[in-house]
Amino acid sequence: MIRYSFLLVFIVFVGCQQQGNDKEGQTEKKAEALELAVSHPQSLQPQYRIKLTGELQPQESVALFSKVKGFVRQIHVDVGDYVQKGQLLARMEAPEMDVQSTADRAKQHQLLANYEVSKLRYKRLHDVDGRKKGAISALELERAYGDMLRDSAAVVEAGGAYQKSKYMEDYLLIRAPFSGVITQRNFSTGALLGDSGVPMFNLVANDKLKLKVVVPEVHGQAVSDSTVAEFQVLSIPNRTFTTKLKRNAKFIDPTTRSLSLEFEVPNGDKSLIGGDFADVQLSLKRAQHTIFIPKEAVVNAQSGVFVIRIGEDGKTERVQVRLGISHENLVEVFGAITTEDRIVNRASEELTDGKIVKALMK
Repeated sequence: MIRYSFLLVFIVFVGCQQQGNDKEGQTEKKAEALELAVSHPQSLQPQYRIKLTGELQPQESVALFSKVKGFVRQIHVDVGDYVQKGQLLARMEAPEMDVQSTADRAKQHQLLANYEVSKLRYKRLHDVDGRKKGAISALELERAYGDMLRDSAAVVEAGGAYQKSKYMEDYLLIRAPFSGVITQRNFSTGALLGDSGVPMFNLVANDKLKLKVVVPEVHGQAVSDSTVAEFQVLSIPNRTFTTKLKRNAKFIDPTTRSLSLEFEVPNGDKSLIGGDFADVQLSLKRAQHTIFIPKEAVVNAQSGVFVIRIGEDGKTERVQVRLGISHENLVEVFGAITTEDRIVNRASEELTDGKIVKALMK
């Protein structure tokens, strides 16, 4: 009886074990039967457009200060006036400078008279010595010659001092360094100017403007010398302006991780105003081909951004990538991916490494 019971238990145990093996086999078959649509990454070099905000700035802009301390005598222009290069904007006066200039001029005349006397004396002594050798001592002749040279040098020095005074007087005349529009006037006639740090005028050249645009780092390599910008401003909403790239910083700012660009904008009709913000569209193209995959192939998880690659052994493998631009239903990726790889078209975070799947090429 005991022997029959033992045999019954053994048969039940073997049956359960066989049933467990059957379940495991079924699970493996299910895993092997998992089908996933895959495709090869594409190597593309598409032209694409991005929207940014830019700022229109004058081609040239300057704050004009008084070079010397003095009073404003006359003001010839006001805000909004268009001025030509070299045009007189304001005249100042500094009485002490007038006094100094007059004194330097008088001193120059006095020293010039002294020089004429010493030159005439040396000439006479030289002539007498020439007619009668020994009539004038060599020492006296040399002394007269030295006096003439000394007075000549004094005249030159006085002339320099006088010219300096005249140059200083020119500083009293405030002129436009370039053609443009007066945008600010901060003083009136009679005001004392000196070390206040406030400019007399602000002058901008608005016949040409520059459109400044900051491009994110990811688009930096897509900028070329032929890059074109289209932009609109709020003040002229029904008009689109087109301009070509003029200056490229060719340096990614470490703080903003961006690239600075400047576009030159002709403004002969003065329709645009410096300081306006602009809605800008840039036409860009990568310098070389890059890898693109379906957008749904990218998984953005807490562990990072990755795609699922199917290896030669049919197992899944997560590959970390960095995203670039979007193009239609594709997205640009940077990572250890080639056009020969098989990438899962609809990846998910549930697909872990090492799963056996059946890849269906789409």
